[in-house]
Amino acid sequence: MNKCTVAYGLIPPQSGNAHEAHILPITKIVKPKKFTDYFLTCGRDGAVIKHTTKDGTCQRLRMQVNSDWVSDIAEIGDGRFIVVSHDFFVCLLTLGADEDTWSTKIIGYHDDYAKCVAVLGATADGGIKFATCGLDMKLKVWLLKDNGTSNLLHSFDNAQPLDSGSLYALVSADFEGIPFDLIAGDNNGNFILMSSDTGELVAFVQAAHDTNIKLLHLMDEGRKMLSTSSDGILKLWDVQRLATNNVESALIHTWKWASPVWCVEGASLGNFFVGDSRGAITHVSIKDNSWDNPSLESVVLPPEVSCGGILAMQLVDGGKLWYSHSGDSNLSSVSLDTRETETMEGGFALLRCSLLTNRRHVITQNTNDVVQRWDILSCKLLNTFDASEGSFDEIVVKSNPKEVLPHWCSVSIKTGKLFVTLSPKFLDTEIYGSALEQYKIVNNIELEAENRYNLGRIAVNSLLNDFITYVIAKDKAFRKDLVSKKSSNAGSPALRPTDTTQAESTKHSIKEKRRLSLFTKFGSSEKQFGTPNSIPGTPVLAEEDVLSSEDQFILPPPATAPLEGDASKFAKVDASRTGLLSKRSVSSGSLLTQKLKMFSYNNNTQGSSNSDAEEPDPKPKPLRTASLPHTPVEESEGMKWSLVSNHQAESQPILDSEKAVDDNTMPETPEKKPEHLSDFLAELRKEYVKDYELNASSFKLLGRKTPVSKIIRDNNSPVIEIATGVLLLVNCWKEGSCGDTVSFSTYLPAPQHTPEADMENEDRIQIFQGLERNLPYWMAKALFKDEKTNRDYPKLTFILRPWQDPDSLAHPDGVSTAADQGQQSHHHHLSFHRNKHNEHGSRQLPSVPEAYTKLHAPSMIKVKKVLLYIVDRFETKTPEMKAKTPVQDWLEIICKGQVLDNELALSSVKTLYWKSQGDIVLEYRRKAIPTKETK
Repeated sequence: MNKCTVAYGLIPPQSGNAHEAHILPITKIVKPKKFTDYFLTCGRDGAVIKHTTKDGTCQRLRMQVNSDWVSDIAEIGDGRFIVVSHDFFVCLLTLGADEDTWSTKIIGYHDDYAKCVAVLGATADGGIKFATCGLDMKLKVWLLKDNGTSNLLHSFDNAQPLDSGSLYALVSADFEGIPFDLIAGDNNGNFILMSSDTGELVAFVQAAHDTNIKLLHLMDEGRKMLSTSSDGILKLWDVQRLATNNVESALIHTWKWASPVWCVEGASLGNFFVGDSRGAITHVSIKDNSWDNPSLESVVLPPEVSCGGILAMQLVDGGKLWYSHSGDSNLSSVSLDTRETETMEGGFALLRCSLLTNRRHVITQNTNDVVQRWDILSCKLLNTFDASEGSFDEIVVKSNPKEVLPHWCSVSIKTGKLFVTLSPKFLDTEIYGSALEQYKIVNNIELEAENRYNLGRIAVNSLLNDFITYVIAKDKAFRKDLVSKKSSNAGSPALRPTDTTQAESTKHSIKEKRRLSLFTKFGSSEKQFGTPNSIPGTPVLAEEDVLSSEDQFILPPPATAPLEGDASKFAKVDASRTGLLSKRSVSSGSLLTQKLKMFSYNNNTQGSSNSDAEEPDPKPKPLRTASLPHTPVEESEGMKWSLVSNHQAESQPILDSEKAVDDNTMPETPEKKPEHLSDFLAELRKEYVKDYELNASSFKLLGRKTPVSKIIRDNNSPVIEIATGVLLLVNCWKEGSCGDTVSFSTYLPAPQHTPEADMENEDRIQIFQGLERNLPYWMAKALFKDEKTNRDYPKLTFILRPWQDPDSLAHPDGVSTAADQGQQSHHHHLSFHRNKHNEHGSRQLPSVPEAYTKLHAPSMIKVKKVLLYIVDRFETKTPEMKAKTPVQDWLEIICKGQVLDNELALSSVKTLYWKSQGDIVLEYRRKAIPTKETK
């Protein structure tokens, strides 16, 4: 089963002239054969950009085709291109007749980075045959049919010892007289010669190079081939003689270049260009087989300030050679006549990031070496640091606050953007309301400073606020239609309400469809739409044209695929899923599970949480518990502090009989588990229909009542204002794959917090329908089973003792006993003179009974709660207590010689101050009283 995560990307702002440019280095430049007014570039930012020249100016159209580096692109004719990238996908990019329309869809897949594509030509039935290779050591041959579907014809596995055999270079030999038409180069310096007709290996040329092969380039109508390797060696081969598997006879000549050659432009040995890792471009001319004396002429010299090697070159009409460097996102050109160069500046991209300990702010560094701070809750760029404030690492250290929270997400940089990834465990972190005061709350929730709010829930509820409103509105409409469409046979599937919003979405013209998926995915519809600013659609593999079992990657349909809306289809779906949905796991909240949890809770005399019924606590349970004084929040949540006694009670593990009941009564696992949010909504509708049929058959009056919504929302959870739109991705990790791939993506505008009556915007509806189909099931439960539950935070053990002045009697090593502490407290506060410094209270503090000096407390408890606990356990009242002076005004806690902030949580104290294993020692004392100097 594929594992899915949800990620949202924050787009770095760009200057006006770089908005449509690449933000990472350009990897390939392609000029179409039939069109002379434009060319394409693809880059490490996952984008393909169409550059159109008009009236001496160059206009750009940015197409976000992939979610990772685009490594190669090849034209197959009529404005169609095959694109391969590091997101493992093979995509078909189609440019529309209009200048600003395009569409894309997935037609193939690799289990690792796809590196190269080679077009083999058209077939008799109008299809296009092409080949791809990648780091998964596979050389694959595909057939693209005229209807947009694809077949995997052959797959050759180049796996070699020591997990090597990755393929980095590929060309197609297109002349007759040789038994092969594909040549690939691997990381061991070998050539693989394969026939695309039979899928058989024709020859394996071993050690053609000593190191990794970087490039294969055909010359002189495919009869000769240049190959380069990472050691700077260039070799010229006779392609026809390669089939003899004889290196000596096939090798024509070898050159040693000044540095590794990364790209070659030109089809004739008499006139071609070489770009190397120094950033130099050299014109090479070999005439009359003068292999030893080629004519060399520098076109572009290595730059004085290194900006990387030459990644791509393309000769365009008008005598211009376009090229790119590996160290920036610029696109440059040089006139071959005048040697004048021009540069089209690209944008900047984020390079690295660090999530701060408050788990809300991220420090990033971009390609301009600018360090910035982002808020990943409000999706906002907070500030930019001055260069004088230090390096990236220094700023991270200085910016980390004293607040230390557990992780609820992970952050990463991908295609130059900051992505926040959420897994099913994203609800594991809570935050106090006092930390949310800087945000704008849009749902009129009054934050309670001492209440805790779930950080992950705030993030998804804020980002998807409009989508949640949309789903709730649909749920309400469904329940109303269920009652209104009554007949004598109330249970007839034909009379069940249809999804009107889904049905209406299929009525619009194909040309009106917006592309909502930024990155492509497999789908279940063969319809293609292309519009301005269009975003990839998704193909459907016909049943007879599906990929082989090892290459199938079943993913959700695209955001633009229409939903089924008619009643008959709805009935069919319901009928096919009846057996599946009727089987529910105990873990989904069945009555048996609830009873078991209640039984476990009632048998737990120490007040443990319901989760103990599933995971027994191996640690001994304490004898006594004590509630915090004056802490209604903790008491309402069942938060208790456990006192650690010197005499521990014997642990009482959960009864085996409980486990046996749980195991024996577990329903049979369904053959197919629900995977998407749409499955969750289908379950709700089935329950509505079931309840309606039961009520309609038994009580007619009750049957007319609209069913109560089964969507559960926590109305006390704050929703914050989102500053800007994000890229929302659903990533799936296919079994056997070496990484995750993007199965769905869309640009999600900032929520407008629109009421139900204003949710008819077509563009927004299409986005919401895509989310409904593709968000994972666990996200659906988080959004629409939004039940507030008490978090069981890990508990920390700490010891309380009075503070001892280090200038007084020698402090005993280790942790003194409570009796010793009590005796010491009668001495170290007695002073017989006043010094010039502040005093920490001349009056002796009451003692705390020994039984209350060693405690367990949840890691989220604040220091000020410990202060309240201390004064509540004093044997006598202090003058401040009698005067009802707030405890934080006269008492403080010290750890390792540092006075603790009252807002710090115990987890932060352990991380920032204690910094070791074992029980935390907290000392308490009166606050310093400033005294005047006596003369």
